[in-house]
Amino acid sequence: MSDAGGERLVLSASVGFPEDYRLLELTPEILAQLEDAGAGALVVRGRETDTAVLVDRDDRAYQLHTAHTSNSMYLMARDAEGRMELRTKLHQTLELQPTHPQIRARVVEILGRDPRGAFRGAEFEEEEEEEDHGCDGDVAMRPDGSGSVACRATDQVLARHVQSGDRQLRRVLAEIPAFRHAATGRWRAIDPGYCLELLRLILATQVERDWSLDALDAQQVCAALRSDAGGGGVLPEAVDAVLARFSRSVGPGVYAIVGTRVARYIAGQVFAAEGSRAWPVADFLAALRATMPPQLQIDELADPDRWGSAHVPQSLVRGMAYASALVDSRLLHTAAGVPAAATLLHPLATSTLPNEPRARLQRLFEAKARWSASEIRPFLEDLAGFDAEQLEDSDAQARAAAAAAAAKTADSWLLKFGRAVRSPDGEMVYASRLS
Repeated sequence: MSDAGGERLVLSASVGFPEDYRLLELTPEILAQLEDAGAGALVVRGRETDTAVLVDRDDRAYQLHTAHTSNSMYLMARDAEGRMELRTKLHQTLELQPTHPQIRARVVEILGRDPRGAFRGAEFEEEEEEEDHGCDGDVAMRPDGSGSVACRATDQVLARHVQSGDRQLRRVLAEIPAFRHAATGRWRAIDPGYCLELLRLILATQVERDWSLDALDAQQVCAALRSDAGGGGVLPEAVDAVLARFSRSVGPGVYAIVGTRVARYIAGQVFAAEGSRAWPVADFLAALRATMPPQLQIDELADPDRWGSAHVPQSLVRGMAYASALVDSRLLHTAAGVPAAATLLHPLATSTLPNEPRARLQRLFEAKARWSASEIRPFLEDLAGFDAEQLEDSDAQARAAAAAAAAKTADSWLLKFGRAVRSPDGEMVYASRLS
């Protein structure tokens, strides 16, 4: 055998041939990250029972898929004397397929296994036991792959079992919301009822102290709450987590309350309180207005005319509920839609839906047989990488570009898994083509 220069090459097998190597496909983006930051740019995460997922430095996730080849591939290298050695023979490679793991569901599962349950205030906390239940380094697994009965969610446990990058993991923890207990280093979910109670205390203190809603200092707020409570009972970490959940950051530890975030959270609690009940718009708005803090009432809640079926996809319940009609359902797919007085809201939280496009669309078509593109996109955009809250501080052009890209991806799934017909008004309406 000769090389390109005509020099004769002598091949020999390495000691221990074939050695254990795998070939991994790299995208240009991943290759650039490796060249820039080294091996630390990539990490494989998940449990032994999970399909392996590779997470890059930008929090993109890829499923590792084995692809078999019809031709043999030989991996060669030069030995210490410069001679070529055969190191291994390969019949398969690892390919990368973009994926969207069930990050929130896994985080909620791990947090839910804390023996103390969700955090409901320091006064409800019992003395913590010394026993760690074997969970600081790993979750003790059952044969079916589920976690142990009791598990404390440390950073180490979350990193091992949640198939996401650190930034995305922190966003999910903030959205729940959850906080990292300063004394124990363990993450705790905040009980929804306590979360709203603490928010009301914060807002009541803001009124009493005449602080601006646009610049609440977490340390100052916590000190005031502790003073009012007689010196204790309020955890700074919990205060900071609640402020972060309902605000945008305007500086280190300083937050500006966002009324729409509060309204969306309360809307979710209103829906959750009565399960799958269909809500007439008037009843839903009355329940939401009655629960909203008075200084955070927003225009959308005061104007029922904004809640006709055509407006629901862009309303406060975007990705949380869909509309149906008390009258002729064909009006749903006209330009004007159904007026608010004849619109029903059906709870359907995106976080409860499957995290794979085909399975999610199947579930959506089971809930409702016919969807317009504008109705169904809010329930698909998270799979297409669109996060409205994450983009709040971006300029309008960046938000529009991200929304357009997500809509394009969602429409491609609708064309693949749905049958499109045009309504009399020209609106594209989709039914399932899935069996």
